Amino acid sequence: MKQKYKYKSIPPDMQSQDIRNLQNKIPRNMVISYDMSYFKILPQNAKNKQLTSICEKAVQIAIEYFTRLIKIIPKSEVNMRYKSSKCGKVDVPQSDKTRGKNSDLHLYVQYVMEDDQQYQASAIWCQFLDAQGPTHGLVNFNLAELEQIELDDAIEFEDLIEIVIHEITHILGFSDEDIPKWVNSNGIAYAKPTITQKIRDIDSLLLTTPHVLAFARKYFGCPTLVGMPLQNQGNGNSKNSHWLNTIMQNEYMNASVSYTQAYFSGFTTNLLRDTGFYTEINESMEEQMFYGKGKGCEYVLGKCKTTTREFCDPKTDEKLCDFYHHGLANCSVGLFNNPGCNNLFTYPDYKCWDVNSLLNIEDVNEKNGGQFGEDSRCFNGNLLAKTEKKSKKKNENIIGNCYKYECSSNGQQVFIFVGQEKLICKKKLEKITVKGYDGYVICPENIQEFCMYKKICPGFCSKNGYCLKNQCQCMKGFFGNDCFKKQVA
Repeated sequence: MKQKYKYKSIPPDMQSQDIRNLQNKIPRNMVISYDMSYFKILPQNAKNKQLTSICEKAVQIAIEYFTRLIKIIPKSEVNMRYKSSKCGKVDVPQSDKTRGKNSDLHLYVQYVMEDDQQYQASAIWCQFLDAQGPTHGLVNFNLAELEQIELDDAIEFEDLIEIVIHEITHILGFSDEDIPKWVNSNGIAYAKPTITQKIRDIDSLLLTTPHVLAFARKYFGCPTLVGMPLQNQGNGNSKNSHWLNTIMQNEYMNASVSYTQAYFSGFTTNLLRDTGFYTEINESMEEQMFYGKGKGCEYVLGKCKTTTREFCDPKTDEKLCDFYHHGLANCSVGLFNNPGCNNLFTYPDYKCWDVNSLLNIEDVNEKNGGQFGEDSRCFNGNLLAKTEKKSKKKNENIIGNCYKYECSSNGQQVFIFVGQEKLICKKKLEKITVKGYDGYVICPENIQEFCMYKKICPGFCSKNGYCLKNQCQCMKGFFGNDCFKKQVA
């Protein structure tokens, strides 16, 4: 969207004095306000009312997320006045130009109907103060795409919340055009926040700012890493404004949307720290990721080797479980991956948590003893009930199947439920046979890590909250472990 709308950063008014002036140096939880008035021009019918409500709710939940994540020193009232006439398609009210919002970021929310574009939402800032960060932003919903999804589906809505959080993170500073505007702890722009070098024969931009670099070196186990690679392929909206898809999947700030379980990791929290615009980023909200963890410098900068589970061979690794064991996966290079670097991407309709999966049929589950649901994950194997007619050739094909599972309290063992049997995984990649079945189930490669993977939150938080570290965080007015219960006024 940055090609459509172009805005220039402006110097702050350093002379203005009011109760929220920077001189007070008292940080607060970030206050984000928003304006949905653009949606009033939509024809008033039941469908459009539902679309408007869904978009507003996603914005509200995302705002609560960032309010908890970020502390910031309030900008002055004068600096929160909007200096232009429009933000995207939105005609900015005169009142926003004469009196600054009592917030740290004000969002104008608009919609478009772009049938030829496959995105649900996008965002940019419309006003940015040098060395202080954005004051006003635009969140844009593509209703043509949103009309294609099941708006009442909690799974679909969770995906939308993750997309809106992703887009607001762009407003907050995660963009190649904003990196030169970042400032260090002294409020001075970094001398060299990025460097360029070839990664897998592709010219790539690497982020060298201190918090991100220190985290990346520790995470990958590469103390000599010169910078954290940014996305090096895709169009102008994707390239250099996301983490490199090839080495990191399922992070909130990947270029491709995660339709399984997204992680808001230390990479992104440390990027927000490095912008210099925010007093504090809540460390307790960082989610532990495992993709590429400890794989070394060669993994980040060198060839993609199928000896590591992050990469796969499309000739031999079809219909195996994805990295996080969410479901059956397709081994492909993906839209944003470097050439020759194949990852296992979960098939849209083959996710183990989804009881509406195309594979969740009684006949299939009886054959392999499987079960779908929020407490299920994918395990590779070749189980087949002995009651099934055997072909002359033994079933040697290893594929992923969905089974209910539990981890022991110390995370050292995995219990897999196959039909009426309870299997115990104690060793990595152990092949376990099951009474009444031919074949075996394969235990996870790293049991301790497997037991720390992010879980599906109860009821996907019932469209009333977001999932953080396996727990629902309910928006105002709702409570319960699944955010289903509504508070009585």
